[in-house]
Amino acid sequence: MIRRRHRDQRGVTLITVCITMVALLGTAALVLDVGNARQVRRQAQAAADACALAGAEEIAGIGPDFVGSTVQWDAVVDSCKRYAAVDFGVTAADWQGCSDPTHLTFTPDTAHANTCISADRVAWPNPQTGETTWENRVRVRLPSRALGSSFGAVFSRSALSTQASATAGITRKRTVVRTTRSFSVAGGPCAICVLGDGLALDGQNGDIEVTGGSVVVDAVPATGPAASLLPNGHVHVLGGGSIGGPGGAAKFSGSGWSPAPTLRDAVADPLAAVPQCGTGSTCPTNSASATGTVLSPGVYTTISGSHTLNPGIYVVKGGITLNGNDVLRGSGVMLYLACSSYPTPCAPGSTGAGIKATGNGALLLAPPTESQCESQSAVCPYVGLTLFADRENLAVQTFRGNGTNESGAASGSSGTIYLRSGTLDLRGNGYTLTSMIVTRRLTMVGNPSGITIAYDLSRNYALSHEEHDTTVTEAYSYDATGLQG
Repeated sequence: MIRRRHRDQRGVTLITVCITMVALLGTAALVLDVGNARQVRRQAQAAADACALAGAEEIAGIGPDFVGSTVQWDAVVDSCKRYAAVDFGVTAADWQGCSDPTHLTFTPDTAHANTCISADRVAWPNPQTGETTWENRVRVRLPSRALGSSFGAVFSRSALSTQASATAGITRKRTVVRTTRSFSVAGGPCAICVLGDGLALDGQNGDIEVTGGSVVVDAVPATGPAASLLPNGHVHVLGGGSIGGPGGAAKFSGSGWSPAPTLRDAVADPLAAVPQCGTGSTCPTNSASATGTVLSPGVYTTISGSHTLNPGIYVVKGGITLNGNDVLRGSGVMLYLACSSYPTPCAPGSTGAGIKATGNGALLLAPPTESQCESQSAVCPYVGLTLFADRENLAVQTFRGNGTNESGAASGSSGTIYLRSGTLDLRGNGYTLTSMIVTRRLTMVGNPSGITIAYDLSRNYALSHEEHDTTVTEAYSYDATGLQG
């Protein structure tokens, strides 16, 4: 009885051992299969990553010329497939009918009914306003691959499968490049430079035609315009010049501006370095009397009536008055408008000598020249200057031209007019000044019309100024930005 019981126990032990061995062998098989599958999946993922990156690099390499042609997409697909073949042994046949349920919008490999290679868009869209970056993506899902199972059959798992996917990005980045070039230009920064504040250019119903330069008004008043025209007033700038100032179009009132005013930098006083007449200057100090029809350089209290001026510098402390058909004419002449304290300069806020012309009273003057400087050194600092007011002189200077210089630049007044603190009042009918005008304020009150400012560099104070030319260029870069997700 006892022996029989021992034999029965041996049988149970054998069965237990067999079952345990099967379990151990199955577990070992599962571990081997899973480990093998993980290794293969790592290889598959590396191949998918390489494939997506290759496609992205291909598009980035084509850059702005990527227009989505069949040839270009074939190159992207072929580049991707080459990496899949080398890194994971994917054959051309494997791609046939490959399906990716989450593929991107565009599937270029239509010849193989393949959606496993896809992209966001066929080609780069046209640049959009305000665009900074634009992204395209290439997605790859490798064809599924079955993995054999040496021992997995123990658990009814005769095979495993693996697949991998990856997405890489390509970014179009917009860069704005601004290149500023500075260069020196002959002549002053403007044909009419109005340097004052408040309503600095009061054109009313006057007409000014400007050639050879621009009109710049420095004023930026807190309220109201810096420059104003009434409905019948006009300022026309011809020959490529502009109208503007630091206040921009908002500070130009009226519709008679041509071209339309624009935003421009303020202009610094272009004649700030020119020495004033007075103590220590080359200007005359001898007193002179305005009698006779021909006058010579000197210091005058007043000048009135018609006179011819010999070449040189005329300092006037009181004023110039022209009535009726009076004409003050002369060539090689500069009028210096001082205060009664001359040769001491005007005190700030002073009103010194001014020009008052009524009726047809007019000035017909031309400035000192370089050849004159060779024989008369006193005029050398003032070559090209016709009218120079002490920088603190607030007086109004009235230019008229009725019937005296209607023949244009050849017979009209020329030379630079410099009124740093004063006002230039232009009136007349159809005359021309070949002048550069620098003034604190410019007005055309009363009944003015038809004045042409034809800035001629050869007949003005020699100046040059800096100009700036800014070129704005849009540049685009195309970069494969790596794997996503």
